[in-house]
Amino acid sequence: MKKIKLLSADFGNKIFTRSIISNFFDKLKNFKEKEIVLDFKDIDFVSRSCADEYLKLKEKTSKKLVEENMSDAVCSMFKLVETQHKNSGITYSINSSVDKNSMIPV
Repeated sequence: MKKIKLLSADFGNKIFTRSIISNFFDKLKNFKEKEIVLDFKDIDFVSRSCADEYLKLKEKTSKKLVEENMSDAVCSMFKLVETQHKNSGITYSINSSVDKNSMIPV
């Protein structure tokens, strides 16, 4: 069984701080479902620090997280952080979909 989580219900349309992402991941631990679809619909901005923290925490979680409906801007921020990680020898990664109607499991 999987759970779908609409991120804009928790964050509005912008996600700014590491602590907000950290608190969100603490809440995810309480979900009984092992697979969680994170719907980025209506999220139009994620700060670099949020993307970095998200990738680090995603790597550590036992949950299977699937991102969907990422805007081009949000997807670009995650790709930027991935590139910075790769250049630093860090291997955190995100598979996201710019296509608003498809889901890619991570």
